[in-house]
Amino acid sequence: MSVIPRRSHFILQRFSSSTAIKSMVVSAGANPTSSTLTNVSSSASPPMTQVDVPSSTLPSLTLYGDLNMRPFRNIWMLEELSIPYKHILCKPWSRIAKSVHPMGKVPALLVEYNNGESTTDDGVTTKNSFVVLESAAINTFVGDLSREYNNLNNNPNQTPILVPPTATRERAKYDSLAFFIMTEIDFQSLWIHRKHSDMSDVFGEAPVAVTEAKRQFDNALEAVESELICDSDENCFLLPTGFSAVDILLTNCCFWAMQIGWLEKTSKMEASSKPTTYDGATKTPIPTPKPLSPKLELYLKCCRSRPAFVKANDLRKAQVYERKNTRRNQSSKL
Repeated sequence: MSVIPRRSHFILQRFSSSTAIKSMVVSAGANPTSSTLTNVSSSASPPMTQVDVPSSTLPSLTLYGDLNMRPFRNIWMLEELSIPYKHILCKPWSRIAKSVHPMGKVPALLVEYNNGESTTDDGVTTKNSFVVLESAAINTFVGDLSREYNNLNNNPNQTPILVPPTATRERAKYDSLAFFIMTEIDFQSLWIHRKHSDMSDVFGEAPVAVTEAKRQFDNALEAVESELICDSDENCFLLPTGFSAVDILLTNCCFWAMQIGWLEKTSKMEASSKPTTYDGATKTPIPTPKPLSPKLELYLKCCRSRPAFVKANDLRKAQVYERKNTRRNQSSKL
């Protein structure tokens, strides 16, 4: 059973059990409606030294976070690889999030080998678990884990290779794109809007910064779009080897941009035909959505038509539905 620490020691961490909390448990390949609630324990322990883990055995994986946020990228990745996992729904800065992330952010992935324990040659039992942070790092770790596990168990074709092997030209390209998307599109653009627009009550308004972030987004998206390799209506991705974890990052960022009005949802819409609108409070121009090119539209169609994306999106919708029902039931008791 997965356990949650009360405090985090960043990447490597030691765990033991105590207070029970509720979590949603989802196994890869299961229907969203079959998700069950289980009890997961938490406690505090001192940090441990790094230990070698048995790479020939898949560890237990527990993902923390809200599927309406960046953790969606990780659920999608796990579904692509058909790796069993557990999902614990939690918001940023919540008690649960703070128990696995030093800043209380999401996502966080708890990795446990041998139920989180291992025994030394002299019979001493030690904790064998650690936490991986950041959505891109989590997907890269999971991709490496799946690839190496299948290689060690003579199942090289068991699951698709979504993260290229290390020290290869393909991996260098993968890392370059992943870092570029996360820094130039996610952090320097979309997150600036989230902080100073959607969360302005926390971080304050900064209309000039948001406007500049939109310009940054347009330029960065054009740069990444130039890397797309499209040889058919069903094969349009960033790497020559086909669909990979960087496509998960870019697709999610594009949908995020569509939600905030930075990117048109169809290539048939012409941005130039729309009049300039202004924010009623700051009197600054509201950024015009970037037109969706036919090439990028084809790319997004290829990515969101994948069965794993459909499954992950169904899980996200199920989470929203369950939350609404919970609020409705709480209101009816007042």
